[in-house]
Amino acid sequence: MKSKKLLGLALAASMVFSMCSCGSGDSAGSTTAATTKAASNNATTAAATTEAPTEKVVEKPEKITWWTHSGLNEEDYVKEWDAAFSELSGVTLEHTQVSNNEYYELLEIAFASGTEPNVFDLSADTKMAYYASQGGIADLTDLVKNSGIYDKVDPGVWESVSVDGRIYGIPGEMPSGAITYVRQDWLDKLGRKVPTNYDEFLDMLRAFKTEIPECKIPLTVPGLTSAQNLPEFYQDATPDLTIVNGQWVDGMAQDNMASALQRLQDAYKEGLIDMEAITNTTSACRDKWYAGEVGVFNYWAGKWGNTLQVNLQANNPNAYITGIDAIKETYYRYAGFNAYCISGRLSEKEVEQVFTYFLQVAFDGAEGQDLFYCGVEGLHRTTDANGNITYNNMKSKADSTFQSVWATPWLAVVPFDDPAKAPQPAEMVTITLDTLKVTGTYKPTMPVSETYNMVVADWTSVKQETIANIVMGKTTVEEGLANYKKQADTLGVAQILKEMNQ
Repeated sequence: MKSKKLLGLALAASMVFSMCSCGSGDSAGSTTAATTKAASNNATTAAATTEAPTEKVVEKPEKITWWTHSGLNEEDYVKEWDAAFSELSGVTLEHTQVSNNEYYELLEIAFASGTEPNVFDLSADTKMAYYASQGGIADLTDLVKNSGIYDKVDPGVWESVSVDGRIYGIPGEMPSGAITYVRQDWLDKLGRKVPTNYDEFLDMLRAFKTEIPECKIPLTVPGLTSAQNLPEFYQDATPDLTIVNGQWVDGMAQDNMASALQRLQDAYKEGLIDMEAITNTTSACRDKWYAGEVGVFNYWAGKWGNTLQVNLQANNPNAYITGIDAIKETYYRYAGFNAYCISGRLSEKEVEQVFTYFLQVAFDGAEGQDLFYCGVEGLHRTTDANGNITYNNMKSKADSTFQSVWATPWLAVVPFDDPAKAPQPAEMVTITLDTLKVTGTYKPTMPVSETYNMVVADWTSVKQETIANIVMGKTTVEEGLANYKKQADTLGVAQILKEMNQ
């Protein structure tokens, strides 16, 4: 309730006053040599002849404000990056880094005080529809479609960041997703193949438990309520809100949930799942994995695939892992997109200015995109004589190289004009991302429900408690789900679904 009130007050106040940072510069109607290809698509130079078709001139704003809460550490040449972006775009960039844990709270407070940034990112599946419904973010549909960006991107991406068919942001990169990692050296030791179905998966866990002396935990997981982290057990079920036959439904109330919870209860009772799963943090799971105690761990594909192997081998030199394909009964899930949005409190002119001189620069496929993903030459990256880019060592951690700047080049949503010259990932990164792609499904944008916003914390607690009690054997599946239904009815879940399906 607190967050909703803050944002609601802020957006109502936008009709009374405006404190946006995006203002008109003195050089109206001009572009500079520093403006990238993306920006120049919407601007003409003074040398344009009267005979040629006149392209629309987008006036430069005086400055653009931008918030980030992930990416580079401050000491890793952030000021130098900001200066390079300002030089490239010809616009002063006022960049603020905020705490990741406090980001959304700080953003809501900024809206309440009229000091929100021009550009900021939002979770597409959980935040975008709400901000759009309140007028907090600008509709970018026409700007995106007229910029040349739209046709370069997978249509499924636009669908995932749209609200009522309108585009409100551009994702910085493809979302993360989780796959299942297995100790391949243990499989080899046992003469076993990678499991392809649920029965084989369970047999593998049993073999790890009984036949591998160093295996203390067949499978570890941070919590029991995520189908993304437990795909083999949830299979086609999910405790979350989900879409069935075009309608939003409560995943906990679907018929397939009972079977999923029974599988979890049976495996937990047999000792195949970490006994500390309910209280585990992700870092605790990683520590157990790195120590060589765990046989199976479902975690992020991509950069983490390489990190899980490297850190495991640091303590267990002969260990090696494999990211397995989803077993036939299930599929892997992507996390939601994170998209760059523009404040809805800006005027139409100001929105176009910010779009042209920030988003089109960052997603131009060329020089601006190189800077956004690969950083400043000589600091974040080095370019060889053939134009190939490699990352340099970090300043904050001298024995490690950069793997991204504000987003990851091999996950770029808008393709690079020459992707082969961008930094290339480690082999394990590519392998795990390819594994994820085979069955990975995108998360849809969740519609607005005022009732949901009021009860989401309590509802989440009810689901967590229900699943924990069932899996730990404190109640039967049937009794647990019956009790859940009573509590869900009291919280108004039926009203939530009615609002979402309007």
